[in-house]
Parts: sequence; structure tokens; C-alpha cells
Amino acid sequence: MNEPHLARILPHAAPLDGPPRALLVALRRMAIHGLYDASASLLMFEHFGLHFRKPLVLMRALLMEVSQTTRKPIQIAPCCASRMTPAENALLRAMTCADHDPAQAGQHLQDLTQAPAIEGLLATTRVLASALRDSGRELRVEA
Repeated sequence: MNEPHLARILPHAAPLDGPPRALLVALRRMAIHGLYDASASLLMFEHFGLHFRKPLVLMRALLMEVSQTTRKPIQIAPCCASRMTPAENALLRAMTCADHDPAQAGQHLQDLTQAPAIEGLLATTRVLASALRDSGRELRVEA
């Protein structure tokens, strides 16, 4: 695949490691293979240890809510891709700032879904961000 075409489809660099990478890969696995994908569950367990259930359940809830709320197609890259789609970037950005800047998180979710009402989606995103912070795995994504 030529480079300009790839940069147009996957314009954002994906996180290389840590909680953002684990959540991105889990998000991709659940979006592509279903919310109850065993590999996504194992990844969450390996990354979050004994406290993996809450982030896993909240990630499932978030993805389900996104799919029910969105008014446009959401593109997801393959699990191994080293770059992200605009939709993946918007979702990770929303999770990153939901705890300390809900208005910015809401804007990312609005960009992602184009839905008129995103309050429920924002609430789920904030609870997930809070659970990640409480587990010591707060998201920090570089600009």
C-alpha cells in the first residue's frame, strides 16, 4: 500500500504501549470480533491484573453505546496497525480527557458520532476514565 493512501486512511499514530495501546487493541478486537472477544478479555486481564473486570465491562458498555448512538460509519483499523483511524483517535482522546475536561471529551464524542445527544455516551466515557484512574492506569495520549 502506498504511503499517501495509508496516511489518508490512518492519519494518526497509534500509542506504542501502556494503557492507551492495551485499550486501543481491546477496542479493535471487540469492535471487529464482538464485545465478548476472548483475546480482548485476556489482554485486559494481562494489562490490568486482578482489577480488569471493571474497565473491561465499561469498555464493552462504551462500544455498545457508541454503536447505538452514532449517525455515521465508524472505521476501525486492524489490531496490528501502527496507526489509527480518525474514529479511534477521537474515542481515545475522549477517554483521555473525560476525567478532567468533560467538555473537550464531549466534543470528541460529537465528532465521532455526529449524534445530536451524547450525554449518555459522555457519562459512560467519564466512568471508564475514572475506573482507569482508580486502577492506576490513567490514560495519557501524546498529541
